[in-house]
Amino acid sequence: MNTIQFVRIYHAALAVLAILAYLSAELGIVHVWLGYSVALVIILRLMWVLSGNPNVGLMRFYPSFEGLKLANAFTHPAITKVFMLGIAVSLLATTATGIAMDKGKAIGLTQVSVVSVAYADDSQKANKHQQKNEEGLKDSHEFFANLLVFFVGLHVCYLLVFKRPLAKFMVFMPKKSDKNA
Repeated sequence: MNTIQFVRIYHAALAVLAILAYLSAELGIVHVWLGYSVALVIILRLMWVLSGNPNVGLMRFYPSFEGLKLANAFTHPAITKVFMLGIAVSLLATTATGIAMDKGKAIGLTQVSVVSVAYADDSQKANKHQQKNEEGLKDSHEFFANLLVFFVGLHVCYLLVFKRPLAKFMVFMPKKSDKNA
């Protein structure tokens, strides 16, 4: 299996897991486990980047606007990379805030609450502070998840309108369709 096939499989796995995680937001532990699965896929991708393969490096996400002109404004590679960067940042933020909300409970990790230690003498104050932090994390998690959907929507629409062959390739459709078949 070559690098291109691995990229396509990685893309499909990440897309399916992220979509399922988004759609399962009200399903408790199912949502949490899907979130950890997304985190695992991201970690595997980062390990792959560290392997030194230049075709999968993080520079693929860095938009270079060199050569951008009015004539190629809609098809310039920088447009795709801007969407990819938006997806990557919002996906990482969504995953990180989700893990922070769970505190590793779903995977069997336990964590001493810093808030409890800081407010050991006043448990009511500690509980209010903890609730405020949890609400902030939840709001951030939802914001970044919705931002992710926004960037994915832009990415998909852009590919379908301006780069249809690439869109077909990434979803494992044949390069050319036989109209007589």
